Amino acid sequence: MPGKGPQPTALALDAPNPLPRLRSSSTSSSPLEWIPVVSLEVQCSVEHFQDGLVDLVLQPEHSSSTILRADVLADDELDSPSGSGSEELAPFLEGYRCVRRLRRRILPNRPQFDWAMEQECLFYQRRVDPEDGADDSNETPEREGLVVLLPDFEQLRQEDPQGRLPYYHPQVHALAFRYLPSSSRSSPASLRIDLVPLPSQPAVVAPLAQSDRLFRTALVLVKFTAKLCTGHADGWQKRVHHDLLVGKEEVQDLYQKLKDKYNADIAPHSPRITFRWMLASWRESTDATKHVFEDVAIAAWLMVLWREMYAESDGRPPGGFVDVGCGNGLLVFILNAEGYNGYGFDLRARKSWSAYSPAPDLRVSSIHPPSLVASCHSDPSTSAYPPGSFLIGNHADELTPWLPLLAACTPQSAFLNIPCCLHELHGRFDRQVYTIPEAFLSALPAPPPASSPSPATDLPTHPLLHPFYAPTPLALSSTASGPSVTGGRYAAYQLYLAHLTLRCGFVPEREALRIPSTKNFGMVGRRRLYEGMGEKGEERVWEELESVLREVERRGEWRARKPEGKAGDKDH
Repeated sequence: MPGKGPQPTALALDAPNPLPRLRSSSTSSSPLEWIPVVSLEVQCSVEHFQDGLVDLVLQPEHSSSTILRADVLADDELDSPSGSGSEELAPFLEGYRCVRRLRRRILPNRPQFDWAMEQECLFYQRRVDPEDGADDSNETPEREGLVVLLPDFEQLRQEDPQGRLPYYHPQVHALAFRYLPSSSRSSPASLRIDLVPLPSQPAVVAPLAQSDRLFRTALVLVKFTAKLCTGHADGWQKRVHHDLLVGKEEVQDLYQKLKDKYNADIAPHSPRITFRWMLASWRESTDATKHVFEDVAIAAWLMVLWREMYAESDGRPPGGFVDVGCGNGLLVFILNAEGYNGYGFDLRARKSWSAYSPAPDLRVSSIHPPSLVASCHSDPSTSAYPPGSFLIGNHADELTPWLPLLAACTPQSAFLNIPCCLHELHGRFDRQVYTIPEAFLSALPAPPPASSPSPATDLPTHPLLHPFYAPTPLALSSTASGPSVTGGRYAAYQLYLAHLTLRCGFVPEREALRIPSTKNFGMVGRRRLYEGMGEKGEERVWEELESVLREVERRGEWRARKPEGKAGDKDH
């Protein structure tokens, strides 16, 4: 059933506004004919079209799940008219001026099936003269926008002997995204896709059949492009910012390396659990696919974070890591197998623990957080965990809010908290709104000077912008008692954890992790709030910890949650 609003229209070969012929990049100088494919009416300007196409070019993974990402190899602004030297960087198209040339390398999401490819992304403009008789003397001349995508077939032959295009790319010699301004006040502008077929393809005749793969691909692309362009026209701003604490490329590359490593079987004399075993012989009642790839992604993210944090100790926490409430233990297994010292503990052993090979350090242990924190306070020589430990709370349930306190009781420690079920220090968290007192926010270090973020993406200049220094996806707003959030219970819970993190003397930093989970926000405590204050700073932290313990005491004795029914089989 067609959706609401304008629908794409298949174009005939004689559709108006044909593109000038494209001069081939091969040894043959024969110009190549464009084939019109599909058009869609839009309510946006050429500037919105350009912003939307930049998004499409820089982040092709948003339009295709078979693409991992695109790395930018070159980005040149061209201000000289076509025909006066810019042909060396961009093919000449009569009547059009190339204003930007961006070269990208597209990486596949499935390298076992596809291969990387390089591509020229060329941004053109053309002034549209008013129709004869029209009185446009008081209006800015309309401009036509054009973005041409040209695969580098020479480079493709280095990736594939036959020089074939990978599956994730339309099987065409060139692809054109066009913005055609309205021809009159009563008609809207339109987006349009034209293509140049591969020389090896049978004769392509427009209109393409709706069952043709090229037509179906063009249909998806024109709809997605329209969504991007009209989004910019409507003032859309990115709500969730990823990769604030570590680089996207580093994490994705390591994630792919780990996936490749654990996908492969190894010699019998060196047994090791592989994904084949994990997915086929998963011993828990939960979804194997979700947990396997989620924990691999978390492991990759942590390993990259640790490279920066612990550069002086070969990218490893000096005291090892401690996975608090480790559940199925898979994250501990992966980190141990990759040479990271540390252990995980939980209330009970899981079915998977005995099957891992080589065996990770998994322990059955029950802790009473209030007593542990109190004993560390009464005897400063004691420590909750080995000094220099990195604590991990990966869906640690009722232990989640205690993680900052346990880290505060561990010298030179840091932590990552990935909250799932919403627990307070005592009982369930059920508030829809949470406010962080201004006194705690004023203790935060000043962010670095603004670096002029890109207007197209409105990227934050520092991780601490999330969620405390500016309006954010959490709908942060100032109130008489300090900033608060009204973005729902999970959003309010993040501020609650951030407040606890501040009370425990850490600077809270939030990251949207690239994991297959709806609860994908991680909160990191790696920097001390009272850096350089020495004993005075420690006293402030212990005063807060004492206050926290008194609050818990007033609400009754803290107890670990008892699993109910099938909840006892849960592995997180």
